[in-house]
Amino acid sequence: MELATLSKKYGEFYAPAFSLRVGADDLIRDALVAVSQVEADLVLGAAGRFSFTVVNAYNMDKRAFFTGRGKNLLDLLTFGAEVDVYMGYGDARAMPRIASGLITEITTNFPESGSPELSIAGYDHAFPLTNGKSTRTWTKARDSDAAHEIASFHNLNAQIEATKETHAQIEQNNESDLEFLKKLADRNHFELFVDEQRTLHFHKPSDKADAVVRLAWGEGLLSFKPEANLAGQIAKVEVRGWNPKTKETIVGSATAGEESGLDGKSSSAGSRLKRFVKDPSKQPTLRLRQPVFTQSEANARAKAALNERAKQFLTGDAEALGLPEIRPDRNVQLDNLGALFSKTYYVQQATHKVDGNGYRTRFKVKETAL
Repeated sequence: MELATLSKKYGEFYAPAFSLRVGADDLIRDALVAVSQVEADLVLGAAGRFSFTVVNAYNMDKRAFFTGRGKNLLDLLTFGAEVDVYMGYGDARAMPRIASGLITEITTNFPESGSPELSIAGYDHAFPLTNGKSTRTWTKARDSDAAHEIASFHNLNAQIEATKETHAQIEQNNESDLEFLKKLADRNHFELFVDEQRTLHFHKPSDKADAVVRLAWGEGLLSFKPEANLAGQIAKVEVRGWNPKTKETIVGSATAGEESGLDGKSSSAGSRLKRFVKDPSKQPTLRLRQPVFTQSEANARAKAALNERAKQFLTGDAEALGLPEIRPDRNVQLDNLGALFSKTYYVQQATHKVDGNGYRTRFKVKETAL
């Protein structure tokens, strides 16, 4: 989508605004609480985080924090209270929801002079998956079956892509549910996150989807710092395992050119390495020993390892006008960066912030090719 189209949608980007709902209450419009800034940090493979700062809520006479309605503010902003964060422009009631989660942190400061402020923070609905450690086993199951069971246990909606391999046994060994799911996601080259709709995502990266917005440096894109680094890159991956039935070694492989997200116009790090290390026996290879028991599983693990390493080739940090469309597992097109760096990038992390300086979105990208 062109920036001009979004400009019309968001009223030329005038009047940045936000809304915070705590349960059934709009914190600002119903509870009449003044909030100076709000931030939401969305990330792949971990729990997202939100925070906001409440000002002018401390009653010096009663020595307590109160809402504009005269109620104790900390009765509303309690640990575990559900918060929905909306950001955008203009009418707060029409803004998109950026994040949803639970309050886990309450901080304040009583200064020598001035009024105390209240800082509230929390994590998205992936937070319960981080608590505790579990040990359990699935027999004759797929990784996606385990993901479905964990999503159901935590009352999450699920957008889970079926995995192909049926394992004789899948073990969760003294790990949190999030750690365990991340391990399963990594070995399938899947992305893992929980979105603002309380939906657990466990599927292939959307790195071939159309860009949600096109930004040009000086036209919506405020800054961009890319880094392309061949150090540590590889041209091939070999995964070795053992077939207990045939008593034979299994060797799975993946080579440069099989990376996810390639567009046919650019080259991955592995492909570039093969150009100046032409002898196949000398090309940098990652060799792994893993508990794989079929050829297809070994090949899948090799391809996942190749993709994980390849997406460390091109990374970047960017800052743009506040745009709710920029979120992890989406693509953005960045232009006016020269022929080499003007391309579509995959977003791995996005931080949305509204404060006295307006609405800005900082985001990190990762790419397999340049």
